[in-house]
Amino acid sequence: MPSDCDDYDYDRTWYESTVASTNNWVCKDELNIANILAISKISEAIGSLGFGWFGDAYGRRWTYILSLAFLVLGRIISIVFSSSFTFFAIGCALAWFPSWSVVQSATVISMEISSPERRSRTATLRSIANSSSMFIMPFLYWWLRDWKTFMVVTTVTQLPFLLYSWKMIESPRWLWIEGKSKACVRTLKIIAKGNKTNLGLDTEKDIMDNASQMNTRGTNTIGPLALFSGRRLAINTILQSYLWVSVAINYTILMMKSGQKSDGNPFLEFAWQSVVEVPGALFGAWLADRVGRRYAGLISYTLTVLLWMSIALYENGSGEWHLWWLVGTTLTILTRLATATSYYVIYLFNMELYPTCLRQSGMSLGNLLASGGGAIAPYLLYIGHHVDVKLPYLILAGFSVFGCLSFFLLPETLNMKLPETLKDAQEFGKNRRNYFSLIIKKYKAENNDTC
Repeated sequence: MPSDCDDYDYDRTWYESTVASTNNWVCKDELNIANILAISKISEAIGSLGFGWFGDAYGRRWTYILSLAFLVLGRIISIVFSSSFTFFAIGCALAWFPSWSVVQSATVISMEISSPERRSRTATLRSIANSSSMFIMPFLYWWLRDWKTFMVVTTVTQLPFLLYSWKMIESPRWLWIEGKSKACVRTLKIIAKGNKTNLGLDTEKDIMDNASQMNTRGTNTIGPLALFSGRRLAINTILQSYLWVSVAINYTILMMKSGQKSDGNPFLEFAWQSVVEVPGALFGAWLADRVGRRYAGLISYTLTVLLWMSIALYENGSGEWHLWWLVGTTLTILTRLATATSYYVIYLFNMELYPTCLRQSGMSLGNLLASGGGAIAPYLLYIGHHVDVKLPYLILAGFSVFGCLSFFLLPETLNMKLPETLKDAQEFGKNRRNYFSLIIKKYKAENNDTC
């Protein structure tokens, strides 16, 4: 490439065209790439909190419809006006604004109409679908090789969902909490009809009699701040917030670490990384339904601590075993599995610990913090490159130790009745007994007997 940057010669080994190569975002315009990524992430963060509050205030159904509309509109603007940086940036901002809430609103509806025994199935299916789509995506791009064609194809697939989004039901649990008893009954009758059964008259009467008492409209005006109201709810929110940041750092480090050490096919590398998450989610679902959410998270994070320490020893090691690439690959895959399991359990906790009136706000806060946690990862890798190769992994092991403690301190939600109101959430887990509380109670009883 000449020094004056008038002529360009792009490497087309894997990509026929990208946004940057099409618009010649090189030399003095190279910063446009970073600006687009920054604008997209900022929009994602704002949209996550905004749509989270909107979903709790005005319903999951309208959140789903508007999120899809923003997504499709933003992508269309980016495709049609890709030659203009300003319009392309506006399109990216609109498309990223609802990036979390599209799937989240549908997932929340599914979870809120599920029985306690089947709640984890919703999170499992969501995790498997996400990993499967991430596995398919690189092969689609590899086949198409052109960014604009890829954008058109992936946008067209969203149109049927947008056209039929009006068929989406509202969460009957949310309608009941908001005191919309008639709409709640209508929705339950639609669900009952789909399951070839009828809504019982006694159930309908209970809903009509009690819905007015459940109205928590005042909570919606507070928004995300209500997540920190009350000691127990604030503790639960802080613990989950730390877990979101921690798991996001672990996940991003693994992604970047594999990418840095791979000089092969980037599409295959991305695909294999994605497909390994499926057994991690399945293991998380199996474990969470058998030993409980708390201990499932504790086990997965304990494994993560041990694996990060093993990777630190491997990276700092010498001798033949260090040169054996299979050792490093195996450690990375196992850490990815443990991280996928942790992510699944955190996601499940996030759905179950928050009350119906604040569930989407709580999940959105987790999404926001996960995005922020991922931004820390590059700096840890920088420390590894310029200070000590094993230091990032020892830091991650330390983060994961506190993750173990956070999981232990959270209340168990397996087969528990979900908190419906803000008061329920403030009381949930307040009186839970664990091993240490039983020891303290026994100690006090023995002392009283002695006196």
